[in-house]
Amino acid sequence: MSGLGFAGRIADRLIDSKLVPLIVVGTLIAGAWGLAVTPREDRPEIEVPTARIVVPFPGAGVERVDELVARPVSAWARQLEQVVEVNSVASSDAALVEVEFVTGLSDSRAYSLLSEVVASNARRLPQSAGPADIRTVGDEILTGLMVTLSSAALDSAQLHRIGDELAVELEQIPGVRSVDVAGGQPRQIRVEPNPALLAAHDIGLVELTEAIGAASLRLPAEPVRGQSTRSVRVGSLPAGLDDVEQIQVGAGPTGAIYLGDVAEVVDGPAPLDSASLHWQRGAVANTIANTAGNTAGNTAGEVPAVSLALTSVPNANISTVTERALARLDRLAGELLPSSVEVTTAHDAGAMATDTVVSVLENFAIAAVTVIAIIFLGLGWRAAVGVSLQLPSSLAIVPIAYLWLDFTLNPVSIAAMILAIGLLADDNVIIMENIRRHFGAAGRRSRDVAVRAVDEVGNPTVIAVFLIIATFLPTAFITGEMGQYTRAIPVGTSLAIAFSLVIALTVTPYVAYRILRPPSGAQKAADTADTADTADSGGRRDGDHGAGRFVDENEVPAGRLAEVYRGMLRPFFERRPLRWAVYLVLLALLVASIAMVGLRAVQLTLVPTLDRDVFVIELELPPGSALEETLAATSAVGRELREHPEIEGYTVFAGTDGPLLMPPSGPPDLARASTHRASLYVQLLPEQRRERMSFEISRELAFSRLPGLLEPFVANAWIRSIPSGPSADNDLQAELVGEDVRQRDRLADTVARLFEEHQAVGAIERFPKPAGPELRLDVDLARASARGVPPARVAAAVQIALTGRAAAQLDLPAERRPLPVIVRLEPGLRDWTRDLAGLYVKSESGESVPLPDLVDVSERPWQPNLHRHEQLPTVFVAGRVNRELSQPISVQRDIVRQLERESAPMPEIKWTGPPSGDRETTLYWGGEWAMTQQVYRDLAVAGLVVVMLIYVVLAGWFGSYSVPLLIMIPIPLVFIGVIPGHWMAGLDIAGLGVLGVIALAGIVVRNALLLVDFTRLRLEQGMALREALISAGVVRTRPILLTAGTVVLGSGALVFEPALKPLGVTLVSGVLVSTLLTLILIPALYFHMYNDDNDAGS
Repeated sequence: MSGLGFAGRIADRLIDSKLVPLIVVGTLIAGAWGLAVTPREDRPEIEVPTARIVVPFPGAGVERVDELVARPVSAWARQLEQVVEVNSVASSDAALVEVEFVTGLSDSRAYSLLSEVVASNARRLPQSAGPADIRTVGDEILTGLMVTLSSAALDSAQLHRIGDELAVELEQIPGVRSVDVAGGQPRQIRVEPNPALLAAHDIGLVELTEAIGAASLRLPAEPVRGQSTRSVRVGSLPAGLDDVEQIQVGAGPTGAIYLGDVAEVVDGPAPLDSASLHWQRGAVANTIANTAGNTAGNTAGEVPAVSLALTSVPNANISTVTERALARLDRLAGELLPSSVEVTTAHDAGAMATDTVVSVLENFAIAAVTVIAIIFLGLGWRAAVGVSLQLPSSLAIVPIAYLWLDFTLNPVSIAAMILAIGLLADDNVIIMENIRRHFGAAGRRSRDVAVRAVDEVGNPTVIAVFLIIATFLPTAFITGEMGQYTRAIPVGTSLAIAFSLVIALTVTPYVAYRILRPPSGAQKAADTADTADTADSGGRRDGDHGAGRFVDENEVPAGRLAEVYRGMLRPFFERRPLRWAVYLVLLALLVASIAMVGLRAVQLTLVPTLDRDVFVIELELPPGSALEETLAATSAVGRELREHPEIEGYTVFAGTDGPLLMPPSGPPDLARASTHRASLYVQLLPEQRRERMSFEISRELAFSRLPGLLEPFVANAWIRSIPSGPSADNDLQAELVGEDVRQRDRLADTVARLFEEHQAVGAIERFPKPAGPELRLDVDLARASARGVPPARVAAAVQIALTGRAAAQLDLPAERRPLPVIVRLEPGLRDWTRDLAGLYVKSESGESVPLPDLVDVSERPWQPNLHRHEQLPTVFVAGRVNRELSQPISVQRDIVRQLERESAPMPEIKWTGPPSGDRETTLYWGGEWAMTQQVYRDLAVAGLVVVMLIYVVLAGWFGSYSVPLLIMIPIPLVFIGVIPGHWMAGLDIAGLGVLGVIALAGIVVRNALLLVDFTRLRLEQGMALREALISAGVVRTRPILLTAGTVVLGSGALVFEPALKPLGVTLVSGVLVSTLLTLILIPALYFHMYNDDNDAGS
């Protein structure tokens, strides 16, 4: 056929091709395979390469560590162009520098760059500082499976031993990165010297430790070469407890002195400086007495426990990994797991990912069925059958692309397919509907009519698809964590829409030609018209050469729809004041909608909070609190938790770290596990069996229950949850910068007080942390020199006595790991005034010198750490926001207004970007706000790029500068539907919602483009302006309404998925408004701009 455009030529070539069915079958098979093998996650993987550099500088003091270590190392890291942020903290004995790299950089590359720059500058560190320890931290260190082993019949040491055996078994599973045992007391050999016996035998504590190490040395030597070559190994290791006791540590008048003569050697669990307990609803409260792991009485069924924390290798399918791990544990029951041990799955990221993906796929299926039903109602069952074949073919490319691009199946990536359903169906619907309309006009099914129908709408469809892709793709370049979180949406949607165009131009004409039929009654009308046309033209018919009459585009539209549409538009055509009134009303509605944000009817946030199966309560008592006090506080919290029927169980870790379920929050901290800290891992019933969401339960605990409950213990509590998306450090984080320490601390005090007074703020945290008591033993250099005792030997003796030192390792065949031999005074002999005063230190001449003769003892507060953010000294005040009452940005505005009333002079407030210097005392808002402004800045830039691309494409297509502006005017007006829609749904505007607004720009322009293009086509054929507008509207009303229906009811399925609800509400509310704007406002504006008769008619 001649005179065909690009789309028509493709349809003409493939409408009879045998290749088309193969394309459909091939894409369906590939798509099914991609769905089966693509890894699943409950949320997109967010890679923010971060490294931590720890440089020890023992005893130097906070100021010197900061000046000589923390600041230089931070400056070295800043030399790397890939570094985006550096934070540091200096304590009295070490510095920690946290370095954040640009997103997308691999951990190995980040480690390599940082190692190189630190190694090249290491010589500039003080001689006694270092070596630097560099470690990368990321999502790969987060626990994917937490399994708790608890027992009323076994103590925590026995449970720890069982956990070690199970960990070895689980580490053999493909995809497992590591399995750690949290809690319990591991087995060790404890050497507890008797100070009195050491003094009697004239043996120093340092010499005793060195003797144990010397007797436990085994080294390789050079091979002996003779007639044959033999390898040589020198030394021996103790084979058991008896061998350790027989280690010679000295000599006296009566002969050799052995370790067992001056110390008690104990083979057993580590000393009880931590506890791990578990409570499970419905478990029998059979607790044992007098066990090492049963401190604090085990009230109400709390029994000793340990937890296995499993992490997976990057890019492994977490669902498969955790499923295999749990199956392996089931097989080991009765073999390594005694019947008295209860196994509880406290957290399973794999099961959560599977449940989430299945839920979203169900919504995806509902959306697909809904779209097909809409097409059935609008175009009949034949068109619905055709689209039901084309939809899965168009979407099949997406899971394959995800697999190639290292995306996973998660709610956000599947949302791309749901969002695409309504859009890609439009391509097929436009072509299918146009073929059906021309079949009806021709009165019969015709190959040539089908090809020309495709050609008529093909080029506008191609340009519309290009506009949609141009709308989505710029958002793929959003930076930071939100960029990684949402990237699957623009990539997946663009691929699906692009491939849907391929299907629409190849498969749709093939299917439509075979299944569509002209409406009943059209054949007789067509025959009559054909006879008349033949008589008028001398027996020749135009259009399709005997295949049926092609549509006369110059006909004035008639019928009920045309009359109704003409009646709606006539007042706008005839009355200029009415048009201006509509414009003013729309402008007022737009201003009122935007004002809802300023009035806090709708607020800004990052991502919606999701329901989780576990959350963590972190407790902190005053520094120096004993383990017993901490356990008393955890017991009080446990009693409160047991009152909530939604809580199935909890695990307590006091004085030790539990599994890492979520990224650490707040600035970096050197604080280690201590007896004044504890964590409770709260396990909830499955979502289907409880009435409240996890965040509702944790909110009640955090803001209503725990503050009063912990007041007698002078304790603070923070509730941490697994992030729903990009995770900010804190809801609120005030960073107070300034070189004047007093002003900085005074401003921090004021901000902390204002946080406490605000009704929506709780769980306030301050960095640096409060300092506890410190006992200082300063070596008197003059006296030490006079007595011939090196100061290092004094420090070593005190460290061994109080902290303990691993003198050797005992490698026993029955143990999975070597047992450490720890030299340390027993707990009852660690009092300075009573016990340590009896310790002696050997001088260089062998004389025993009493320890009190060499040191000066004083007690003072522990020196607080010093934090720096981007090299500036900073005090952090953080807090959590009750989002039922407010959002972080609103709280920050309240705090600033209060500061303006109270502070004189008013400190500088920085909302965007950290301060450039510390000359003035400044308050910088970090935390969630810092991420929020970055996200919305990137979204705004992406939106601006989208608008520019749309304008350029439309200007090139229409050859006009004004027509694109006409088509794009409705874009900002979608806020009239979006913002009130969020308000009615009780939602705040999230990042995904703004992404939906950008997507709406493409949908609005697509419909308006087709309407204006049809109008201009009618005008070129000589039709009057009014009738051209009405004709275009009548012809395009059905496909526009079908498009709106497919997007509203198809993409509306996103509303039922909590993580995607903002996106769904945005699309539904925006499309409803944009459809009305397209059918009414666009014709009125076009008439207003291009009516040459000054409203007098055409």
